[in-house]
Amino acid sequence: MKKMLIAVFALCLGFSTMAEEWSAMDLGIWFGVPTSMKTANVKGFRLGLPVTYSEGYVEGFELALFCAGTDDITGLQMSCVALAKDVKGAQVSLVNVCSGKVQGSQIGVVNSAGKKGWQIGLVNSSENAKFQFGLVNLNKDGLWPFSFLINFGKDTFKSSETIKQEAIAAEKAAASQKGKK
Repeated sequence: MKKMLIAVFALCLGFSTMAEEWSAMDLGIWFGVPTSMKTANVKGFRLGLPVTYSEGYVEGFELALFCAGTDDITGLQMSCVALAKDVKGAQVSLVNVCSGKVQGSQIGVVNSAGKKGWQIGLVNSSENAKFQFGLVNLNKDGLWPFSFLINFGKDTFKSSETIKQEAIAAEKAAASQKGKK
């Protein structure tokens, strides 16, 4: 069993040091270790024993014992603490933090997102989450800025056509304000 684990570890390190644009598998040990992980991109599986950190992307699955931290996630990110800038998929951890947009879900004890997404946890916080289910829900631009049990984003019940029309109207108003200055 030890030999097999050592072989998998060596294989992961080999993939993480490849000079290609992306690799199928990556292994992180700590923040910035190995150094090749800092900007590494993965289409497949990234494993953190105990930490992963990258300014790149993962398309697939990221799993870490302590902290999974990759800027762009398309797929599933799991750890005790999950950090990302943008998520297309799901973060499933004790603590989930996405500074940008979540196009999918966050499931954990504490969830924090910049915009969008579904959040299920004890404490949920977002600027405009689509749906929140938890003990405490903070949704700055939501139906209610603060609620217990459930909350919705203000755009949740609008049609996509209405949202597009409102965005176009806002762009026109901003352009006319620029023209006046």
